[in-house]
Amino acid sequence: MSRQELSNDNTFFVRTFGCQMNMHDSEHVAGVLTSAGYRRAASIDDCDILIFNTCCVRQSAEDRVWGNLATLASPDRRPRVVAVTGCMAQRHREGIMTRARAVDLVFGMDALGRLPSLIADCLSGPLCDMGDVAEARIDCLPEMREGGVRAWVPVSHGCDNDCTYCVVPSVRGLQRSRPAEEIVSEVARLSLEGVLEVVLLGQNVNSYGRDLGGHLGFAGLLEKVAAVDGISRVKFETSHPRDLSEDVLEVMASVPEVCEYLHLPVQSGSDRVLERMNRGYGRDYYMELATRSRATVPGLTLTTDVIVGFPGETADDFADTVDLVRRVGFDAAYIFLYSAREGTPAAEWAGDVPDPVKHQRHDELAGVQDAATARSLAGLVSTLQQVLVEGEAKKGGMVRCRTRGNRVVLVPAGAPRRGVLDVTITGSGRHALRGEVVDG
Repeated sequence: MSRQELSNDNTFFVRTFGCQMNMHDSEHVAGVLTSAGYRRAASIDDCDILIFNTCCVRQSAEDRVWGNLATLASPDRRPRVVAVTGCMAQRHREGIMTRARAVDLVFGMDALGRLPSLIADCLSGPLCDMGDVAEARIDCLPEMREGGVRAWVPVSHGCDNDCTYCVVPSVRGLQRSRPAEEIVSEVARLSLEGVLEVVLLGQNVNSYGRDLGGHLGFAGLLEKVAAVDGISRVKFETSHPRDLSEDVLEVMASVPEVCEYLHLPVQSGSDRVLERMNRGYGRDYYMELATRSRATVPGLTLTTDVIVGFPGETADDFADTVDLVRRVGFDAAYIFLYSAREGTPAAEWAGDVPDPVKHQRHDELAGVQDAATARSLAGLVSTLQQVLVEGEAKKGGMVRCRTRGNRVVLVPAGAPRRGVLDVTITGSGRHALRGEVVDG
């Protein structure tokens, strides 16, 4: 079949890079195409239409996309249509097709509803349709989930913060909160479809509702979602420390459906670096907040993000970060090398930390955190945990489950493949637990 004969009964494959919000966006991409008659392919090798949903928060994420696009340079090796969407599309626009000649279509999320017609139009020549990022509303579009008992539900899109290293506001726009009734209605529909756990998503969930002019903040939204019949677990990501309010912590402590899991990015333990990042808080504030969160929410699992090698970061600044990580004792942390993002204030600053120093600092901090994570996991051995079954593990013939605190638990393959189980934790490793299902 020639490219000109491509029809909507052909197959598509979506390759997703980046965060949970991107993964949820890909569910809508798949839903729009499935509703138009396209069929989902099992792999890239089997598809007629290949869509990369991309991330540009760090250079490494962009490099992976460029590398994947380079492998499609030969006409014999590429699908009939190659499309790029997501944050890289918003950032580079037509420049993607200039650099990667294999790309036929670049589109923004505001153009997602037009995707079937865009695919048809791009057969006549490369096409870029970004729409308006400030108007992007995809939650009403069809979605095609992977199934299972866990689902992502965005509460807002975009971000109003001005962190000096972050490109998100420029590629996703300013914060746009969804009406509470719309969110609750979506959760109710998911419950009827068998979903037991919902993860509420936002670039900063704590600031939910500020742009709506109403009185319902994120704590009130949590209560409404948790009250939906059939939903047994509610989690959320990501929280900004400056905006985490006491009422959210009180809801986490008092509402059984809201899980004891808090991802609270600190980014640095140095007051000087935090000020340059424009984070809006200092190390003492963060450590007090972490202590108060654990005191308010018994059994809380606390995780974080840390950036090492921010422009101008000195040895003393890094030592402050190591000290904070040791003092707080995070249950897990995601540690990233600073990556300059064009268009952000930090990208223009002098004082770039040499790559070897960045890597050395990363490895040192990772060693500290790995030890803390191992201790945290070991502390759960012999306890009884309620876990949600996610499916078959990638290795070892085990079933992968997750605790209320978001810890991974591997149980023997004979366990049920769906639902919530009581598990006795029998062992721990560097990043996961092992357990045995309690009979009955």
